[in-house]
Amino acid sequence: MKTETQTIVNGVNVSQLFETIDSIKENTEIAKFNFRATNKWIDGTENHTTVGDFYGACKTHIRETPHTFIKDEPELLLGKDKGANPVEYLLAGLAGCITTSLVAYAAARGIKIESIESTLEGDIDLQGLLQTDKSVNPGYQGINISFKIESDASDEVLQDLIDLAKNVSPVANTISRPTPINVSLAKREMSR
Repeated sequence: MKTETQTIVNGVNVSQLFETIDSIKENTEIAKFNFRATNKWIDGTENHTTVGDFYGACKTHIRETPHTFIKDEPELLLGKDKGANPVEYLLAGLAGCITTSLVAYAAARGIKIESIESTLEGDIDLQGLLQTDKSVNPGYQGINISFKIESDASDEVLQDLIDLAKNVSPVANTISRPTPINVSLAKREMSR
């Protein structure tokens, strides 16, 4: 009986990562994923978003325990501060996606990472949201990310990893390139 040795770097199963890449090269359909979320408004500026299932590797996966994100606004923005606001969640998603990409690529290259911390910040001008100046973009004017990485790798190698991670990050690509967002009103059921 053959026992395969699994290579783990930075907590990433590199053997499985390369097996996945090889499988995708053989069958590109397994690379197609569809992530889903449901959202429910609670009151005021509070709403809850739940993610429970997603499609990937040619089938639907249902989480045993769905994840729920509570979103609200700080009191200054008319909320009760029961959770981070949506634009803060965007920063959190961006941080997680770029960091995960960075760790995976470092692992694939055999680069050991001791720790990674990042700081993200972005400026928003409420004139865009409130439509007091329609020339102002309601979204982030830009986002800055600063990484602190502990590793034996050189600063040049780490900067290359950061650049690569930003370039392949699904979240970074979604927010930095035009992404169609289609909205519609669901048909209401007629009550008797």
